[in-house]
Amino acid sequence: MLARTPLALGLAIAIFALVTHGQTGLAQTIPVPPTAPSGTGISVLGSGVVLATPNTAHITTGVEVNDASLANAQAEAARRMDAVIAKLKADGIADEDIRTTSYNVNPQYDQNGALRSYQVQNLVDVKTTNVAGLGPLIDDAVNAGATRIYGIRFDASNMDDLKNQARDQAMQNARAKAEQLARDGGVSLGRPITIEESDAGTTPVAARAAAPTASFAGAPPTPVQPGELSVQTQVRVVYAIQ
Repeated sequence: MLARTPLALGLAIAIFALVTHGQTGLAQTIPVPPTAPSGTGISVLGSGVVLATPNTAHITTGVEVNDASLANAQAEAARRMDAVIAKLKADGIADEDIRTTSYNVNPQYDQNGALRSYQVQNLVDVKTTNVAGLGPLIDDAVNAGATRIYGIRFDASNMDDLKNQARDQAMQNARAKAEQLARDGGVSLGRPITIEESDAGTTPVAARAAAPTASFAGAPPTPVQPGELSVQTQVRVVYAIQ
């Protein structure tokens, strides 16, 4: 019995070594390279602004009629609106550029709560590429029976190109700022780590129109000044430090 003890002990040690080695192999992990701490780098805001002359205009125009009879109010509103649309088409506005935006029927009450009349309002959005002729177009609509003119808005047909130019300017502006900061800080500028755009949209610059009034024969045309469009965007860029 004593002679077998060393052999049994040796086998036990060998088995333990094999099991331990297998478990160690299963438990091995692949080292992950350390990541740079958050906020590392040079963070800048770049701005891009492109000015353009508008070549498209939108106006909202329509009629508003009040009558004690709802049927009469609707009929009169329809008659006037038909005349306005016919005049717009005669001025060269295509069918697809005239779009109804709202049709409202509102009961009108007196201070005692009694029904006084009905108000019917019909509005359309009108798109024209004849920006220079927008004033006479407004006058024609008013002369044809329009009693409401809202929201003159100017636009450009190449907005995508203008936005791309604004992005290019914003990135160049951001790069110039980052290079200055790196130079002043005594470091070398690396590649961009993150880029975020904040679209500032399009705003009119000195775009305005005089409030139209009922036109009459011999009256001067409504003056409209389209001004310029300002297409803007901003980018936030974080550059690595080398």
